Amino acid sequence: MNKSDTILGHPKGLFVLFFTELWERFSYYGMRAMLVLYMAATVAEGGLGFTQKDALYIYGIYVTLVYLMAVPGGIIADKLLGQRKSVMLGGLLLCAGHGLMATPAKWAFFMALGLIILGVGLLKPNISTMVGSLYENDLKNQNSGFTIFYMGINVGAGIGAILVGVLRLKYGWHWGFAAAGIGMVFGQIVYIWGQKYLGDIGLHTNKEAIKNVSTKEPLTKKEFKKLLVLLISFAIVLVFWVAFEQAGGLMNLYTENYTDRTFMSMEIPSEFFQSLNPFYIMIFAPIIAALWLKLAKKGKEPSSIFKMGLGNLILGVGFIFMVFASMERGSDILPGFMFLDNPAKSGMHWLMFAYLFHTLGELALSPVSLSFISKMAPKRMTSSVMGLYFAVTGIGGGALAAFIGGFASSQGELMIFGGIAIFTITFGIIVMLATKKINKIADES
Repeated sequence: MNKSDTILGHPKGLFVLFFTELWERFSYYGMRAMLVLYMAATVAEGGLGFTQKDALYIYGIYVTLVYLMAVPGGIIADKLLGQRKSVMLGGLLLCAGHGLMATPAKWAFFMALGLIILGVGLLKPNISTMVGSLYENDLKNQNSGFTIFYMGINVGAGIGAILVGVLRLKYGWHWGFAAAGIGMVFGQIVYIWGQKYLGDIGLHTNKEAIKNVSTKEPLTKKEFKKLLVLLISFAIVLVFWVAFEQAGGLMNLYTENYTDRTFMSMEIPSEFFQSLNPFYIMIFAPIIAALWLKLAKKGKEPSSIFKMGLGNLILGVGFIFMVFASMERGSDILPGFMFLDNPAKSGMHWLMFAYLFHTLGELALSPVSLSFISKMAPKRMTSSVMGLYFAVTGIGGGALAAFIGGFASSQGELMIFGGIAIFTITFGIIVMLATKKINKIADES
């Protein structure tokens, strides 16, 4: 690769995909920061008037379907459109969906969610696969490339959550939704403009690979072992996202209802706390990437599976701070333990610490898992496997996360946060201890 084709040692195409994903995540996470709050707000407040439990379940179904659609999205790219056209079509559907969210009518709300589900399903797995394709001849820089790409995701998510929160507070819900739609339009413009920097990445389907190695043929022994390790990694990822995605549901509602958000006589919108995670990532992603690089030079970098286990453990530590928050405001789960029936709210600092550790856990797991899948998936089914990864993410972060979060209505937040903390910490330790055996299956170095 010529130096003229690179920026900071990475292909120019990476930065096209970086800014496309930045604006797409601006719209997705900006809208997500308001979604469960909007559904749970009363009609008099401009919301839809659902119960907290119903709002969580609808949110969970939505997130699940967003990521489940990544499976057909990957297959469509592999067999019909190619990744480049799939991302283009997905972007157009997202522009339409986010545009409809700015319309107050209830029918528009559900139709908008449908279009967003279809759009993300086409865009998300394929743009990530294209990032991996940029490094087919430069695997040593692939991890750092994915880390840069991941920072783009979080820059967009952080700005989106703050901006829509301000607009919602000042002008109403649908101004916030409109801002998310405008962000998606910017992303589509960047993607169209940057086509020339992508070369032939994602232009073709995998029909050629399918002709050479039919998908109907049995898996080779090497492919089977790689897929087996991928399935193990999917289970690790599933547990992580079940816990992590409480952020958009239960933790978001906890922030709105039970957190003292007053700072210098001003009330901070709940959406602002959704921006903590992406801004922490912008701060710590370069530090974590530098740490892995330093360890790699010394031959001491942990394997991908170990990092995924570590991510679960660190995430669990974050929930310990939510346990402290619940204890501070009182609990009816442990009568007399703290301040029974005390209506006091907990401090913001607990959320800030919780999201910090959630972010560190995410940085240990998420960019690594994307790179791991790109390297381990058989070439004839790369997009399909990536789609399956996002489907697992959706099931964990959507339906299962909402199902567990919904128990807070009957069991209380203290019980839910405490249970998540204990399980994820224990699970993370088990994965880390089993790393060598898991790696041996696929002979990962």
